[in-house]
Amino acid sequence: MIRSNFLTAEERLELERCVRGKREGHGIARQAYAILLLDVGESCAQIAKFLFLDEDTIHGWYKAYRQNGWE
Repeated sequence: MIRSNFLTAEERLELERCVRGKREGHGIARQAYAILLLDVGESCAQIAKFLFLDEDTIHGWYKAYRQNGWE
């Protein structure tokens, strides 16, 4: 289980800019949106259901973000 509130205020702002911005591609924005939803306590299963993905994809995005950041 992924605990909520793992993002710093700066990380959250960066991801919110990506979700709302027009610069990023749709796939990148979906990844940012998933990370933000995890941070507020949604489960990988819930997010996967709403984004029509599998749980492993969401968990992989989380793991990649925690290891490498957003770059």
